[in-house]
Amino acid sequence: MRAIIAFIPLLAIILAVPGAAFAEQEDNLVEECEKIFPDLEILGKAKFEQRYIHHKYLRSCYVLYNDLIWYSDNPDRTQILLRLLEKPEQNTPVRDRFVKSDTVPQWIKDDATRWHQGKERDNIFSYGIRYMINSKMINTPISTFNPQSCQPDAFCVSKNDYIRHSIKDSQIDDVITQTHTIGSAGNPITVSTVEVSKNGKKTDAIQVKNDGSITGDQNYYRFIHKMPIQIGTTIKSASDIEVTDEILFTFKNTKREALLAWDKTKQYHEVIDKQTGILLFAKQESRILKSVWTAELTDTNIFTKEIKIQYEDMRIPPWFKTTVKWWTGGQISDKEYLDAISYLLKNKVMAI
Repeated sequence: MRAIIAFIPLLAIILAVPGAAFAEQEDNLVEECEKIFPDLEILGKAKFEQRYIHHKYLRSCYVLYNDLIWYSDNPDRTQILLRLLEKPEQNTPVRDRFVKSDTVPQWIKDDATRWHQGKERDNIFSYGIRYMINSKMINTPISTFNPQSCQPDAFCVSKNDYIRHSIKDSQIDDVITQTHTIGSAGNPITVSTVEVSKNGKKTDAIQVKNDGSITGDQNYYRFIHKMPIQIGTTIKSASDIEVTDEILFTFKNTKREALLAWDKTKQYHEVIDKQTGILLFAKQESRILKSVWTAELTDTNIFTKEIKIQYEDMRIPPWFKTTVKWWTGGQISDKEYLDAISYLLKNKVMAI
């Protein structure tokens, strides 16, 4: 089993197709669509469109995504995709997602509805407000609350915490389960690891050093990162990855605020829990070897512990659920709702 994937630089592929200038432009379009496609798998269509509504190739990318050849290993895949794009599209102006707007994305209304019904936690509701601030729908210059309760420049774990991942490799006919249990949380952190596969059960004693490197009898993926982590942070993982976006990630039917980080080749990415630094999901795709390796969190006891402390500085007035109910029920407009949030934030009645 390869617990970690060797990284191979992306090679430039030059195709001989009729019309050199057209081919060069369209080949670049295919590459751009490949770069953003993993976000479609992670975010879903609605949030993907909200993130890339300003992308100049979005409509063309959907033409490619909707064709079965996109998922094919056919050696002529790129040429076939190019032919799908030979018919010029009639492009219409697309509104940039960062301009001021009174139109609130439907997913924010859906989350707000579930929040006032008691079906979502406060941090999910506040995520939508932060999204609207960042996209300039709410023009309020504030520093938003960061719910991280862990010590700065440290790993957010304690003794007896465990983290379990399911690991798949397209080159191996097996699903590997690795459970990492914290023995002591110092520098380095001592960890006992149990690996279960169809070949049986293996144990290993490993250490996670302060720089994030892991020592043991075999190589391991970075299953946890030091906190805090912010957009723009470069993290040393299997390779250097840069945090590019904040997203919501579903884990066991609950939504976790998470950070998305990519390597320079766009062949490897990680989804990292924003509050704890735990790896939620990782994927390595080799376009040359045509292989895929993934690690997905399946269980941990850390999230159930931190629920008790994650809201200590978050402040949302209980009566605001009535306002949200009016808004989602159409009794007040989007503008009235956004103005109300802006007023509460500016006057420190609400802290998110």
